[in-house]
Amino acid sequence: MPRSLNVADVNMRKSLLILMCFSAVGLVGFQALNPSASAYTLEVTVDITPSTLNVNMEGKWITARLGLPKDYNVRDIDTSTILLEGLFRAEWSNVEGKALMVKFDAHAITDYLWGKLYHMGLERTSIELKVTGQLKDGTYFEGSDTITIMNPFGF
Repeated sequence: MPRSLNVADVNMRKSLLILMCFSAVGLVGFQALNPSASAYTLEVTVDITPSTLNVNMEGKWITARLGLPKDYNVRDIDTSTILLEGLFRAEWSNVEGKALMVKFDAHAITDYLWGKLYHMGLERTSIELKVTGQLKDGTYFEGSDTITIMNPFGF
């Protein structure tokens, strides 16, 4: 004969079931918001210029040259998905041979990098900058380049 459940047991089971459902929804939601965590990510080559960046520079652009592995074509990159450091969207792009040249707003990036220098208490350091994006078929890609950032006027 089955044991009868009291109200406290029923409420505890309901609470546990609700917690398990929210946990599952949270995990699925995280995967949907962060698909690159489970999706294949293609490694691209990145060459950022200038390779030494004065955070007080007056230039308009920071340029990244992106190269894909030999079985891929840079024309297959969805340029609207390209981000530098996950924050800065590419404002211009052009295919040049087997590379895609993209330009980012130098003023926004130098402000961001100046903040990093200031918080580290440094006048000069090397920093790795990551570029991410997607191909038109949905394949994610990423690559990075290390540049030197400096503040010649100190703090």
